[in-house]
Amino acid sequence: MIIEDFMSEVGETSIREKLAACLKSNPKTLPCMFFYDQDGSELFEKITKLEEYYPPKIEIPLLRSTARKFNGELKDCDIVELGSGDCSKISVFLDEVPEESRQTIVYYPVDVSREAIEKSGRILRKKYPEMGLHGINADFLEHIENIRGKRKRLFCFFGSTIGNLTEAKAMEFLKNLNSVMNKKDRLLLGMDMVKDIDVIERAYNDSQGITARFNKNILKVTNSHLGTDFNPDDFEHVAFFNKEYSRIEMHLRAKRDLEVTSALLKESVILKKGETIHTENSHKYTPGHIRKMADAAGLFLENIYTDEKKWFSIAEMVKR
Repeated sequence: MIIEDFMSEVGETSIREKLAACLKSNPKTLPCMFFYDQDGSELFEKITKLEEYYPPKIEIPLLRSTARKFNGELKDCDIVELGSGDCSKISVFLDEVPEESRQTIVYYPVDVSREAIEKSGRILRKKYPEMGLHGINADFLEHIENIRGKRKRLFCFFGSTIGNLTEAKAMEFLKNLNSVMNKKDRLLLGMDMVKDIDVIERAYNDSQGITARFNKNILKVTNSHLGTDFNPDDFEHVAFFNKEYSRIEMHLRAKRDLEVTSALLKESVILKKGETIHTENSHKYTPGHIRKMADAAGLFLENIYTDEKKWFSIAEMVKR
């Protein structure tokens, strides 16, 4: 499999500068992309299997039914999956595509982790030897202009990953994606919907504490890049629904006053007891939100596929 590499342009210096700036901000933050080293990826895989974590249980059947509706449109098509991670979701989708159509498809996984692309490539090569593969090692928020193509394309952005972005960032992303889409290119966008707050909060505060371990793992990743001496045991996992912004917020709250140091930082990172580091947002949407986003990005909202409870949706948007 060919893998185009755009992450080498970023470099470790840029990563360190980004992390240092986030820890100097008020309030302090850490970008959620840094959850996913090997341990973080394994923990997230465990999260997806938890009883409390509902999104995959609804999204997977939706992917199957949606793929069946696309059967006639996928011949001679490039499928571009943004933030592809492992290949579990695209595999569910491709299982519903006839082999004669898969023979004409090229699949483009786009991810910041080259290891994830290589691993999924090996699995997909075995599973669908008739299908073309072309990896893109990139941050789709920063390198979207590098995702070019002349054939018709289906962009896939599953798992409600768009919910991790602020409203402004999500709109900027959709507008930038629109700028590289060709006429009649399509986007399938996974979106977690507004529902009972107890259901949402339980999904991010599981009884086994796996989400807490996942959240704290970002400190280990930060240490590896920035040389800091964060101790995850000095923090507690906090996740709650913010009604004003219609989102789950994940934080790490300091259990005591802390001074975190690094040879790479001019100043220590000071945290008071009770102060938090904001690690992730996960926005929840309504059909009105989805229509507003599509209109503002210049995309036509063709369908919203959802489950009986309307807990999760896959929005289909088309380049006008």
